[in-house]
Amino acid sequence: MALLKIARMGNPILRKIAEAVPLAEIETPAFQSFIDDLVDTMRDGDGLGLAAPQVHVSKQVVVVESIENERYPDAPSIGLLVLVNPVFKYMSKETRYGWEGCLSVDNLRGKVTRSRAVKLEALDRYGKKMLLDWEGFPAVILQHETDHLRGTLFVDRMKDMTTLCHLEEFSRYWVRKESDDEEDVV
Repeated sequence: MALLKIARMGNPILRKIAEAVPLAEIETPAFQSFIDDLVDTMRDGDGLGLAAPQVHVSKQVVVVESIENERYPDAPSIGLLVLVNPVFKYMSKETRYGWEGCLSVDNLRGKVTRSRAVKLEALDRYGKKMLLDWEGFPAVILQHETDHLRGTLFVDRMKDMTTLCHLEEFSRYWVRKESDDEEDVV
């Protein structure tokens, strides 16, 4: 396994629409190895998710996991998921407004509005269809990560740019202020 280099905001790969992965490619040893590297890179960065474009690969692949994550100690437990060619089948009109960050937008946080509940169809790492019906924090993670497959960063979804802040200031001024709120940090 190898750690992959994270593409940072400003890199054109993050603004491209990623290519769908053909079913025949999913089964190849090279693709399976790439998935393993993507997972290792996400874990190394203490991320809750990582999309292929974030490691300079324009393919519709996302990995998600939330198990004892130091950056997100209050995150619910989500076992490792590999999502290939994900498509939203439903996004609730009811929304939530919460903090987000990103490995590609290093050391920044901002508030983003997202659907509270989603249904997402994808293929797993072996090409088998799956349907996720998630709400709350896990739904936010899915929306954030799949945005990367469409060339969108969380900063593009911010309606109030005054909430954009460096991580150090976020920890100093915002975490304590909003610790009793329902909002999440992704």
